[in-house]
Amino acid sequence: MIGAVAPASLAQGAVFGMELDLLRQGWPVGRSLGALPAVQKRLGLGRPASREAVTMLEARGMLDVRRGPGGGLFVAAPALEDVAGAVLMYLALDGQTHSCVTEFRLLVWRMIAHAAIQRRVVPCGANATGWGFAVDLAEQTGNTTMGLLARLAEMLVRVLGGQPAPAHDAALDAAVRDADPGRALDRLDALAGVVTQGAPAIALDVAERSFSLSGRKSAMALAARMAHELSSPGGAQEAEWETAERLGYTDSVVRQARRILQDFGIIRCRQGRKGAELAPATTPTGAIRLLAPCLVASATVAVDLREAIANLVSAAPVLAARRVRAGDLGSVTPIAPSSNVGPIEVLLVENLLLDLSGNPLLAIVVRSLGIANVFVAKEPLVPPHLGETIALNRRILKAIQAGDVAAAESLAQAKFDVMQRPIEGYCAVA
Repeated sequence: MIGAVAPASLAQGAVFGMELDLLRQGWPVGRSLGALPAVQKRLGLGRPASREAVTMLEARGMLDVRRGPGGGLFVAAPALEDVAGAVLMYLALDGQTHSCVTEFRLLVWRMIAHAAIQRRVVPCGANATGWGFAVDLAEQTGNTTMGLLARLAEMLVRVLGGQPAPAHDAALDAAVRDADPGRALDRLDALAGVVTQGAPAIALDVAERSFSLSGRKSAMALAARMAHELSSPGGAQEAEWETAERLGYTDSVVRQARRILQDFGIIRCRQGRKGAELAPATTPTGAIRLLAPCLVASATVAVDLREAIANLVSAAPVLAARRVRAGDLGSVTPIAPSSNVGPIEVLLVENLLLDLSGNPLLAIVVRSLGIANVFVAKEPLVPPHLGETIALNRRILKAIQAGDVAAAESLAQAKFDVMQRPIEGYCAVA
């Protein structure tokens, strides 16, 4: 779900292993891992590699290193600002535009309105969160996962200089109170405005701005600045001490920033004076590896995660069909029938549908939710009736191929119903 992970060093392999171990434990924020020698022994690495692994985890906000009596290594959770920065860094390097973020925010709004209507929530107006109506409404539904995603979407829009969500909207509240999804969705579309494909490209400097929202001069913020500089025409390639001297950081923070970029697959570190170069390709792995722990550490529960996954997965086919109809998506190849239907094939098709949506932010979030669900629910998200799932997905792909938005939407709704129902009713619905 996160893409291939091929650690370039023993330290990177140790980081990935520690992430998996903490996810298995439910990402226990505040728990002591002991002093560095104890962690080194647990990792089975030498002192330099262990220190480098700890450096990367600390820089990404996953470990809190406390010195002195009673100190040691303690589990910390990635800040949402760091998640937003990593997302924007990937989207910028991938050449995405502001429309990717505004479209995703609208999907989150629709998800929250749908959940509120299902629960018969009576909106109580704006409160003191300061993040707008969607975050407030998500909190009233009781789904902490949706609230976190609403804050992330709003943070991304604000960092990009977009129009903030209003604190309150009477027309939307009335539609939710009346349990009228048509009116609610129409009102959300009006609040979001036109999602234009001619929107400006996301610049790397906004990623640095997002990291800085946490109020600290962090290695994550420096990592975004270094990626920005390396990607610029004639970008400087210099040694760590030169970067530290020029930008006013310590050598250790520069080293942390480089290790973050290397761990995220954004740069290659080299020996010698010219210490780093921008890697030719980027993947969303770094952003997913921050968002998934953030979700697990937020005390979310499996039912909240699954509800969010079902809503967002259902949006992907509709986006894909619209893009085919508009001529923005190339040909879609139907899946040939297979006698060997297994969980891998199901996951491959689900990943294909996410990619066909044309919104990489949607794919990042759904994959992060899926990983969080694996560790919170202690089971994978693969449905039990694999053959029926594949059959339904094949029909969805045919609707996408034809650019049939209505059919894609109807089938996506059927799939949503399938994902929400208990196992015994799954086969009949599919």
